[in-house]
Amino acid sequence: MLLVLLLLSVLAYGLWRLGEDFYLADLQSRVEHEAYESLRPGGLIGHGYGIVGTILILTNLLYLARRRFARWHLGSMAAWLNLHVLTGLVGTLLIVFHSAFQFRTPIALVTAISLGIVVVTGIVGRYLYALTPRPDRAVLEQALASLDELAPGCRARVHHALAIHQVTRIDAHQWLLAKLAAVPKWVREARSRGFLVSYVIEDAPVAAPLGRQERRRFRKAKRAVRKYATREVVSVGASSLLQSWRGFHRLLALILVLLVPIHIAVAWVYGYRWIFS
Repeated sequence: MLLVLLLLSVLAYGLWRLGEDFYLADLQSRVEHEAYESLRPGGLIGHGYGIVGTILILTNLLYLARRRFARWHLGSMAAWLNLHVLTGLVGTLLIVFHSAFQFRTPIALVTAISLGIVVVTGIVGRYLYALTPRPDRAVLEQALASLDELAPGCRARVHHALAIHQVTRIDAHQWLLAKLAAVPKWVREARSRGFLVSYVIEDAPVAAPLGRQERRRFRKAKRAVRKYATREVVSVGASSLLQSWRGFHRLLALILVLLVPIHIAVAWVYGYRWIFS
């Protein structure tokens, strides 16, 4: 994301420098500006921004197709997601410069608002994906093995406690609002699971008095088990939330795809045909 933001900053600076005086001028003064014919939305450069930006946004939708064929060997999903983010943000930036920072028709305004909402929901979804923890079962078993050496039977007690206090799972087809309403419950479950695991481990009888090194191992293993117990709840909740958020983002993207041809058709009818005139 930092690399994408850096690229966008450099690109925005370069595009702005091409017509800084033009973009800062009011609408009446722009008509008399020397760069008006090229940088206006229907001009050679301004119209080109829109066409390239639209192509990038349509390319951006290939990520949805890639998810449908996840088993095909067409590159890693992480690389496709990064491409999805890059093309979406760069395409949006070009569309903004295509509009010359003005939205004077209802179709242009609705398209811009739709594009802005899609971008914002996409960025939020990208961070939800990045922040979703993936609990490592091997680390849990290793920590439980260490505890079992110092307190025999501790592994079975922890497994029993985790089995009783299962994480609440919501149907994947539930609405996004239903999953947002479940967030406080997931927070309570994560906290109670952490306290429960700590209590079960501390209450387990040790085989012999623990020395300094053994106490340190015991505390380290207990922290690892507690971390796994809480992260499992966060992982289930965030994954469920991300699934519905992705569906919401996809719906908005499809609405945008329906608006773009209308915008293009209206421009074509009114004679804004770029190099195809």
